Amino acid sequence: MEHAKHVVKNLKFTAVSELTLAVLKFLSRRVFVLLLGKEYLGINGLFTDILSMLSLAELGFGVSITYSLYQPVAKGDEELIKSLMALYGRFYRAVGMVVLAAGLCLLPFLDFFVKEMPEHIPHISLIYILNVANVSVSYFCSYKSTLLFVCQKKYVDSLIRAAAGLLATAAQIGVLLLTGNYLCYLCIAILSTILQNGAVSAAADNLYPYLKRGKEKGRGQIQPVPANILADIRRNVSAMILHRVGSVAVFGTDNVLISKFVGIGITGLYSNYIMIRNFLNVITNTVFNAITPAMGNLNVTGTVEEKRRTFSRLNFFAAWLFGWMSICLLWLYDPFITLWLGEGFLLPRPVVALIVANFYLNSMRVPVANTKSIMGLFWDERYKSVLEAFMNLAVSVALARRWGISGILLGTFISTASLPFWIEPLGLYRHGLKEPVRRYFSRYFCYLSVTAAAGAITGLLCSLAQGSVFGFFLKLFFCTVIPNSIYLAVYGRMEEFRFMKSLVHCRNNGE
Repeated sequence: MEHAKHVVKNLKFTAVSELTLAVLKFLSRRVFVLLLGKEYLGINGLFTDILSMLSLAELGFGVSITYSLYQPVAKGDEELIKSLMALYGRFYRAVGMVVLAAGLCLLPFLDFFVKEMPEHIPHISLIYILNVANVSVSYFCSYKSTLLFVCQKKYVDSLIRAAAGLLATAAQIGVLLLTGNYLCYLCIAILSTILQNGAVSAAADNLYPYLKRGKEKGRGQIQPVPANILADIRRNVSAMILHRVGSVAVFGTDNVLISKFVGIGITGLYSNYIMIRNFLNVITNTVFNAITPAMGNLNVTGTVEEKRRTFSRLNFFAAWLFGWMSICLLWLYDPFITLWLGEGFLLPRPVVALIVANFYLNSMRVPVANTKSIMGLFWDERYKSVLEAFMNLAVSVALARRWGISGILLGTFISTASLPFWIEPLGLYRHGLKEPVRRYFSRYFCYLSVTAAAGAITGLLCSLAQGSVFGFFLKLFFCTVIPNSIYLAVYGRMEEFRFMKSLVHCRNNGE
């Protein structure tokens, strides 16, 4: 239960701060929409996706270093940790400069990404440059958060980022209300990024003072990374480059394609739905980031049977959590946005259904992806990501010409279901868990069937509620009680559920 204690501690210190920050961000978005409008939202979403493509410069180096850190952290090898972090720092500083240069090189081609650039928005080039600056500075000093993550002290990083985010969001709301100046809004974001990374770096140096010893006595004190570990990093990075290409092409191009083939206004509407989805991703990432380091330690010290059992429990937890979240999104998306921003910010129901389908399909990849990451299983599927990228862009563009935003989202769903849906678990079970993958798929479709049935029943009850504030909370009640009651009835006797229940019981009893 020692690992479980670390998981609970990380969750306890981050949950309240993340939720508080989310409330402020939703308030900030409402002020943003009222004062600046849909087009500014669209520009913001478009530039975010364009710059996410520049994250390819990172080459998957962070994931490779994270994997390499698990063993020295488990063994307390301070010299190797120091060497790896020094290498990590040099690489990320170089990435920051590359992102800055590449981002500025794209400046003359902004019109290519937009079907019709809004003429009433001034200083679009400067807005883009400030976004580039914010992304590039995010790479300086941020690498030390990886050590906090591997050492199961993610809560330190989360609390610092939440505190800085609270101050920045409050300041941005104040600037918009007083001046309505979007450029000042962006400058606050840059300042917040710099302060966050500096504080995280200082916290890591304070917790692990050996990181600074080599710097105080000269760089010669830091030993080079051993040749065998460096060779593993290079091999993993060469595989992760292709994974990064696929990830960016699938998850970082929707806003670009929508603005190109549909329009910047629809991009703004879509960004509101994605903001809600990203909030859920923050919550779930907090949970899974708390669990992953403990799994990394288990991967170094545990047996194959323990790894199988741990993955089965993790996958069960994900199926329950993401199934419930998907049902909530499907029936609460539109009522919430109506109360939050107004009916003029709604997308058609088929589009909403595709957003939810993509959310569920990609969220259910998280247990597989996290487990493969801590096992270092990057190499064998390196070409899958490139094929996925080409398929996603080709199908999305073809369908966009016919069905607009629905076609783009359908293209994303098709590319994900055609390749990573079955290739990723196959690689995990074949090379990591060393058992037939049919167990995974039989469980997957069982979970999916239960979620579909729970969603249908919930939808029938939600249709009885009226479109008012009371009606929204009634739907929220149905979405909370009905799916979880069905899950409890179906899964209550499973070993995975009993394990989750035992964790809660131990926590309540202070064990």
